Amino acid sequence: MEVWIELKGYIEITSEVDKIIHEVAEVVREANEIFRKNVGEVGGGTVIVEYSSDGRKIWLRIISGGKLRAHDALMRFKNILASRLGSSLKIGVREVFIERLVVKISGERVDLSRIENTLKGVAEVSMQDGSLILIFKNLTEHDLRDRIVDRAIKLAKQETVKIEGEKLAPFGTVLKKGVEKPYKFLGEVSAEAERLCWIKRYPAKGQWIFTPPLTALLRTLSELIIEYVAKPLGFHEWMFPRLMPLEVFKKLSTYVEHLPDGVFYVCAPPRNPAAFEEFKKEYILRREVRRDLLKNILEEPGYVLEAVQCPPFYQYFSGELVRLEDLPIKAFDLLGGWTWRNEAGGVEGIVRTNEFWRMEMVFLANPEETVELRNRVTDLTIELVDKVLDMEWRLVAGAPFFLSPEEASKRLIDVSSIDKIPTLDVEVYLPYRGGREEAEWLEITAATVHRDFYVKAFKIKEVKGRDIWTGCVGHGLTRWAAAFLARHGFNFEDWPVEVREKIGKLPPPPKVVT
Repeated sequence: MEVWIELKGYIEITSEVDKIIHEVAEVVREANEIFRKNVGEVGGGTVIVEYSSDGRKIWLRIISGGKLRAHDALMRFKNILASRLGSSLKIGVREVFIERLVVKISGERVDLSRIENTLKGVAEVSMQDGSLILIFKNLTEHDLRDRIVDRAIKLAKQETVKIEGEKLAPFGTVLKKGVEKPYKFLGEVSAEAERLCWIKRYPAKGQWIFTPPLTALLRTLSELIIEYVAKPLGFHEWMFPRLMPLEVFKKLSTYVEHLPDGVFYVCAPPRNPAAFEEFKKEYILRREVRRDLLKNILEEPGYVLEAVQCPPFYQYFSGELVRLEDLPIKAFDLLGGWTWRNEAGGVEGIVRTNEFWRMEMVFLANPEETVELRNRVTDLTIELVDKVLDMEWRLVAGAPFFLSPEEASKRLIDVSSIDKIPTLDVEVYLPYRGGREEAEWLEITAATVHRDFYVKAFKIKEVKGRDIWTGCVGHGLTRWAAAFLARHGFNFEDWPVEVREKIGKLPPPPKVVT
């Protein structure tokens, strides 16, 4: 297990550093030579790579990758400096301070949550390119003499867990797939639905009006998911709000940090009719909606439109105590309405929209039940897609919702077991996107285990301090419909029998003279 350290800090002396900068340079050279000789390392060892002056402070950047650690090298440098400057120039050394110290531990896989708990309040803990990163800030000489850094490294090593038989792979790795099936419609589904007046564009990006034929299909697909997936697993229907206050939004730290550009922000109007007098007058006289006037009237953004649908579930339990014996709690939400995202990479028909219809399943349970429940939802979803809807599918290791494609492409995950994969995506093939091997398949369902992320973020407590986790599954119903139409076409008589029986008679689109 390799340990690499970099620090930035200073040593304060009793003189202006600029006056003796040549002497400091000589001490730096001498110290580096001592580090090399005493430790017997070249290249990958310990070295002062940079120094500068700031009043009476000598700022240093030290890196180490071997036996002598950077913070110990700083203390050795202090002693060498005190000896050289004190004897010849009568200059003393006052303070040693480390502004930032970064430890990188590579060579092992780790249980990150355990290390975070162990070092809480001591160091910031994260993973980067498969290595454990510990970041210490504002360390005093007293901290260094107390060996805080070394003890933290030792504890981190003790918490390190070797994962036997792990198999690292990128997000998007195909885990299993169904049999190939013929497609009745090879073109772009949304274009054909628009031609048939099953949908019509709304005058905004990524929004559609759905007319009776497609609405009937969407309603049927949602009922099938409830019948074949939600109810057999004991889920109950809830209704979640879609206007999220910023006080809830800020708890979704990963979303705020990674995708603040992926949500729509809402400004509330004042309950003061007089504030709108000029705005109303301009509309009455000119029939113009003056956005510049609205800017002066509206409050600052206080809400976001719901982008992930499950936060109201966590907010319900926020600050509450639950008993493990009363879990799991299993909810699904459909009646709350639309979900909104400012889609990256632009919109695409009804498969990538700013406003879409979605069914969300969310649950709170102990860790084992959370993983098992996510897996059972995934299995029943695939069974519905394959056996009842007769569609082609594959299961892939999906990236969490808060990771952009660029961020996800930089990471690897362990796919040696389904249980270890945070997100499972059910995808379907769309012929108009190209051949099966090179085309981007369409994700229609994402099933995620959050571990204790939302439990901590929303301060949900178990009465005896026992571990509880959350998970969620999002079914993108408008995507399900597009995939269904690509597979079976627009002729109602060609659709699977259970879909036809539920609909009865497909209603026609509205007729207009134009």
